[in-house]
Amino acid sequence: MDLTTISAQLEKYENKWVAIDELEDKIVGVGDNAFEATEDAERRGYQNAILFRVPSFDVALIPLA
Repeated sequence: MDLTTISAQLEKYENKWVAIDELEDKIVGVGDNAFEATEDAERRGYQNAILFRVPSFDVALIPLA
């Protein structure tokens, strides 16, 4: 899966869970938690979606060494 193909779509899903179809490289479900995103994808006919939480874009990640 190439996340660059869906990266433009991710902005509107900030702080949400998304379900992604790996074969079609598209977002197939959205929710406030993983369960809601899975249910949304399954309602649309996608049984094996990959779950991903879209982080907040105004927070920087500083790894600890």
